[in-house]
Amino acid sequence: MNTMTTMTLDELKKLPPLTEAEKQTIRNAKPTPTEDCPAMTAEELKGFRPWYAKNKKPVTINLDNGAILYFKSLAEETGISYQNLINLFLVQCAQEKKRPVFA
Repeated sequence: MNTMTTMTLDELKKLPPLTEAEKQTIRNAKPTPTEDCPAMTAEELKGFRPWYAKNKKPVTINLDNGAILYFKSLAEETGISYQNLINLFLVQCAQEKKRPVFA
């Protein structure tokens, strides 16, 4: 059974990069059969992740290409989507009440 661990960006940075063998294992992973799972509505599925539905809101934002490339490369290293990494970083900044440096 898989487990989920919550980590800060600093903790993620300390993780070693995936080896080529680990990346190949991920690429070769077979999907779990779902034929025996009952069909559920979107509303029923939200019950499994109520925190997700309540705490996230889709937005449109313009980001610098360099920032996107940075988070995409970090996504390759960590296996976490770059959108989630950007969100994790922004949440961490908000929690720590960080302010941008205006040059």
